[in-house]
Amino acid sequence: MPVSKKDASDDTDAGSVLTVISNHYVCSGDFNGILASRLAEQLGFTRASLLQVLEQLLASERITIAFDRYQGNPHILRLPPPDTQRQLALVNSEALHTFCVYPSAKTLAYRKDLASFSDRPFTRRLALGEAMLMAVFFELSVLETYYRDPRYRFHYNDMGGWISITDEASRSPEVDGRDKVLLETFGIGYDERHNRVVVVYLRYLSRLSPEHQQIWNAQVAQRPCTMNGDYAGATLEGRWFTHHSAYNALLAEIREINKISSVIGKPSLFRDDFSSGRPSGFHPMLRPTGRNLLDFVHLFDKMLSDNLNYDFFRYDIPLEEELARDDGKIQVKSLGTLKLLWNWLSTHYRSSDGADVSDEILIPLKKIRKLRQRPAHGIDEDKFDISLPGQQDQLLVDVLQALQKLRWLLMSHPNARGKYQPPDWLDGDNIVVY
Repeated sequence: MPVSKKDASDDTDAGSVLTVISNHYVCSGDFNGILASRLAEQLGFTRASLLQVLEQLLASERITIAFDRYQGNPHILRLPPPDTQRQLALVNSEALHTFCVYPSAKTLAYRKDLASFSDRPFTRRLALGEAMLMAVFFELSVLETYYRDPRYRFHYNDMGGWISITDEASRSPEVDGRDKVLLETFGIGYDERHNRVVVVYLRYLSRLSPEHQQIWNAQVAQRPCTMNGDYAGATLEGRWFTHHSAYNALLAEIREINKISSVIGKPSLFRDDFSSGRPSGFHPMLRPTGRNLLDFVHLFDKMLSDNLNYDFFRYDIPLEEELARDDGKIQVKSLGTLKLLWNWLSTHYRSSDGADVSDEILIPLKKIRKLRQRPAHGIDEDKFDISLPGQQDQLLVDVLQALQKLRWLLMSHPNARGKYQPPDWLDGDNIVVY
């Protein structure tokens, strides 16, 4: 039953107000703040008396206040609130129903009932007053726990992604409940040497099971890191991305080259343009090992050399060559797809000074094929080397530039002039390797 209206300014009143604020936060289920208007009603305080106590608690750093003008939804502490002086200035000007009050980390540190969160390190950080969207950085290899486990759907779009248990695994009694987890979003960040790391907000980490929180906690990056600007802008400010992934750009180049092939009256140059989805594994490296680089090279060559369409070259150039054997007989041998592309380009295109332009396009593709065909000992599968992700990215960029040049050549075909226009972003300056 509410007490009668009164003025409240002594430490006893401050203590009772702080107790209500703290209990509401810890027991709310989602670490919510208490609306100031509700606090006044529950304690029977006038606006003036409540503000007097709140000012006292703010000045002693025992509470923080989330204002809707900063947080959007003040009921959850999305971001750290403004500094104490700014809070003191706002608390007298804002309506009581527009801000929520929270216990400070200083206050929460003395609560003994937080021991129940000891097996959930990220939930405990929220219980101790950290903001929901506090960024936590991890070693990139933490993602492999899920990427290589068929029980999980793993979506990675170079800048970030999400992870969830599959429907089949979710329904299976053989999968322990602790492993039926969902990570709604993760992003990519960088350490001081620009090596990739993973970033996840505390809110989403806190929803993992205790066992999976421990898995992630063991992979916390112990060095200064920063968040990718596009991911931060999209998740914190609701901004559209300002860059395009080089991995997506390469897939777009394949699709555009096929479009031009149709415009000039030929079959598609690539048999599969990946319109149905990105190939699994076609993304930045998750762990810097020789095995992962080798896996990527195998996949990349299948997307390129193995994916070239023989029918594109039919009727334009021979698809076979004749070789004289030692016994004088002639052997007919089918040409490989890269040799066919080289022959076709050499036959149809020259630079303005008459030079062959084939090598500019074929060298990066041949390099991928050569790496794939190296003996097993050519790439040390067990090698751990932080330079390997950069090597993979460079392979991608070199091929992307080669495909861009190929598209430009095809665009110069008489049948394509005025009938084909590429997306503006493919020839822009905003394609990056996240």
